[in-house]
Amino acid sequence: MFPFRQYYDSFNPETLALLETALNETWIALQSSGSSFDETKTRAAIADLLVKFAAQDERDPQRLKALVLAALPSYEAQ
Repeated sequence: MFPFRQYYDSFNPETLALLETALNETWIALQSSGSSFDETKTRAAIADLLVKFAAQDERDPQRLKALVLAALPSYEAQ
């Protein structure tokens, strides 16, 4: 899965790798939460949120994960 393929021209390779790391860490945190969710839609929502926060110059994978986990419930409700 390459959720950030469409952003290859927007971010440098280091940032794309960082986003991939943040996506994987966020996904692991969600899986261990015991919540039920649609995998495809949820991973897409995580990727969208990660890009949003990265566009605001956030680059810390742990901070990105925390921001996404906080924003995800309201994002998915849209």
